Formats: sequence, structure tokens, C-alpha cells
Amino acid sequence: MHMLTDEEKLLGRISEGDESAFRTFFGYYYPKVKTFMLTLIENEEDVNDLSQNIFVKLWLIRSSLGKLRSAGAYLYRMCRNAAIDYGRTHKVKVPFTDAHDSAESYPLDEDYFAKERQLQIDGVVERMPFKRREVFKLSRNEGMSNDQIAHSLGISKKTVENHINAALKELRKITSCISFFL
Repeated sequence: MHMLTDEEKLLGRISEGDESAFRTFFGYYYPKVKTFMLTLIENEEDVNDLSQNIFVKLWLIRSSLGKLRSAGAYLYRMCRNAAIDYGRTHKVKVPFTDAHDSAESYPLDEDYFAKERQLQIDGVVERMPFKRREVFKLSRNEGMSNDQIAHSLGISKKTVENHINAALKELRKITSCISFFL
């Protein structure tokens, strides 16, 4: 299924216990949830379990789903929270480790997604190899040209371009996954 038509009605049917509506919802969102979770957690078996648990929780709280404004935003928040919990219990680093920055403190709108996207980008940048991170920050944060970066770091312009391209490739991966939920 490429797109859900009239998600609001579908959520209303789910809140009334309509299993067929839930299967439709699951079929549409499960691949998106799993793909997104794989960008946060490397263990595919754990991702499968976490993704399924998210939908089990949704079914258990189905009576309140009819009140949602955005199922995508709600699922995104559930994924975020599942990743935080996973990181804590498995003692691994995952994005969103800023535990005091609770998802509930932000409305589920463009500002919320903008803040989440920036947190994700910052996390990806911080996990980059040192030289790539340094080149990327000089380019994007300091506004330096590729020639200026090459001169400043004593590397070739081509190496600067390679670092920036690799950094952007990493960032496109995470931002495209976030957009699944928008």
C-alpha cells in the first residue's frame, strides 16, 4: 500500500476494535517503523521485536487512537522512546539519548519534527569519523569553502569533497527515514 486514504477514519475504526482496519494500518506503517528503527539500532532481531511491540502497544491502547491528529507523529515518538529504552537496557548508544528532552514536552507539529531532525543530524555528525566531522563542521557551521578547508587542514580539495559527500550521504539516510512519518 503506497498511501493511507483517510487515516482519521481508519484510526476511528481501529479505536472501535476493527481488526481489518488495524491490519491495513499495520501493513502501511510496519515497514516504515522497521526501516526507521534499523537506522537507530543495528541488531535486526531486536528491531523486529521492538517494531512488533510498538504495534502490540498500539492495539492495546486502540480505544484512544481515534483522538490522534497524526498517526505518523505518534509512531515516530513511540520509535524514539523505544530506541531510548533499548539504549538504556542494552547499554548501547542510540540517537535521542538526551533523556531529559522528553517527547511529551513538544507538540506534535513542524517544530517538534524540526527539533527531532536536528537532534538526529547532530547525533549522526558526532558519530562520524573525526576528519569527516571536522570537514563537515567547517563547511556547514563555519561556512568555509572547500578550498579554505583544504588549506586550513592541509588536505586536498578532493579529500574535502569526499568527506562532505560521505557526510551528506549519512545524513540523507537518517533524514529520509524521519520523513517516513511526516
